[in-house]
Amino acid sequence: MEQQNKPTVREFLAGYFTATRIAYLALFTALAYVLYLPWFEFYIFPAVSFMKIDFSNVFVTIAGLSLGPVAGVVVGVLKEILHALTFSQTVGVGELANILIMLPYVLIPSCIYKKRKGIKAVLIMMAGACAAQVVWSVPVNYLLTFPFYLNLYTHSSWAYGMQFYLGVWYWAVLFNLIKSLLITAAVMILYKSISRLIKLTNAKFTKKSRS
Repeated sequence: MEQQNKPTVREFLAGYFTATRIAYLALFTALAYVLYLPWFEFYIFPAVSFMKIDFSNVFVTIAGLSLGPVAGVVVGVLKEILHALTFSQTVGVGELANILIMLPYVLIPSCIYKKRKGIKAVLIMMAGACAAQVVWSVPVNYLLTFPFYLNLYTHSSWAYGMQFYLGVWYWAVLFNLIKSLLITAAVMILYKSISRLIKLTNAKFTKKSRS
């Protein structure tokens, strides 16, 4: 029995990033970037005023559900890079923290969605993604975000920033919980309108990969 040769990385990338898929990636990245503009950001807790809510991850999540986890991560990273090049006030560190915190929220539903579809499954997956993001945000904020912001704006030591986080951690956790719930609500509102697109793109790319 002959073994099929596994595709090389180059062959995989060429097969994955087709013209159609790249067009979808560009569309979702553009939509996510627009929602990430400073005029659409807002804070909710004065204690952590530099932590702002935006809805850019709505389209990052939609990209992950419709095109797969790789596409979701690509869109999430691209919109953070674009933001870092145009509006960042943190020399890219804030965007890096956003990427790290975003990963479990995008990867969990987009990976599971390939096997389990339907509104009920999406609700369960998104609830798990929210919980994972909130939990994962704690070490990221403790070790990176808060120390960096305090060092940048007050020239405090890294250790002081970590200590400061311990005094307001509950506000940061509540912020991430509210943000993830708002984004999830927006995704679910758009779910019916994009479900047809999800089915069409999944069927198209699956068919192409088998041909």
